[in-house]
Amino acid sequence: MSAYRQDIQFTGETVIVSYIADPSLGYGRFRLENHGLATVTAAVESAWIELAGHGRPLAKFSIFDLDREQTVNAAGFNVARETDLRFLVSFPKIAYIPGFGASAAVGVLLRVDDLELQAVSTIQFENRIPQGH
Repeated sequence: MSAYRQDIQFTGETVIVSYIADPSLGYGRFRLENHGLATVTAAVESAWIELAGHGRPLAKFSIFDLDREQTVNAAGFNVARETDLRFLVSFPKIAYIPGFGASAAVGVLLRVDDLELQAVSTIQFENRIPQGH
């Protein structure tokens, strides 16, 4: 059975990186919602990172199901009817010191049955300044 766009929603969620020194990022957060009446099969076609407006592909990444607390196969995983899958796309940590107004994001191209869907998880950096004693 094929997926219909109105039955499937794929969104990226904001990740907040709170740091005092040496900020890094290692994942993006996503949600795949299946509002249809049949199980769908999804596969991650590609993933990338955007730093200060420049994108580059992620050669190594894994998919972690947040609700089941387990890694799933990026090449094919099922989402049951009328459910959603909250997952992380994680990758080896990348050190990144954001400049003023700089942005970062993790993007994913997902194939759900015969649909190609894309979403971006924005990364926000919060510099925590240590309190004096």
